[in-house]
Amino acid sequence: MASVGVVDNDELTLMALSGYLAGHFGEKAVLWKCTSGRKAISLCMDNASRPDILLLDMSLSDMSGVAVCRELRSRLGTMPILAITSFPLDQYAASVAEAGGQGIVAKRNLMQIGRALLTVAREGVWADGALSESERSAFERVSVAHARLEGAGLSSPVALSEQEEMIMSLFAKGLGNGEVAERMGISENTVKTYVRRAMAKLGAKTRSQAMAEWISRKLDISM
Repeated sequence: MASVGVVDNDELTLMALSGYLAGHFGEKAVLWKCTSGRKAISLCMDNASRPDILLLDMSLSDMSGVAVCRELRSRLGTMPILAITSFPLDQYAASVAEAGGQGIVAKRNLMQIGRALLTVAREGVWADGALSESERSAFERVSVAHARLEGAGLSSPVALSEQEEMIMSLFAKGLGNGEVAERMGISENTVKTYVRRAMAKLGAKTRSQAMAEWISRKLDISM
């Protein structure tokens, strides 16, 4: 079994995954584990700590798993990425494939995760039977996905519009949708539309993830 880096937002799940992999594939199977998407990117970009395969949760607190996947695949033509989630697979399958991942599997099924890791290591992709044929066929081998995405990661982030930036800054001050709408002289529905657009540009699935990514970008710019 190749070495695996494990990323999951929940500490208990992280321990369960790591324990299962160590018990079935040997203690050295898990190279490292962490809860942070940005930490995972740092570890994977370092030759000394890069695992052979990355097992990546889609729901992280600091940034979305899809954003982590895209950033790594745009910069790395090695290291398969297998996504895991506690949500229905079709909620993330298309996004993971577009971001250069090699498959997605349900987090609750530890045995299937083990099989998926072995399959990705041998065959390059994991096509889960719970997905439609079109969803399964969308996953690409590492080299193909990297060639498609090279240079398109978070290192060159999509800029937010002036209105989207204003809304994110007002949210950061603790204002709600209604207060933001009143401050900007627009409707709450318009605020929600801008938020959805900002979330898509920031690679976030929730507003809290979008805020974390937006704040992180601001910190990076100021340093």
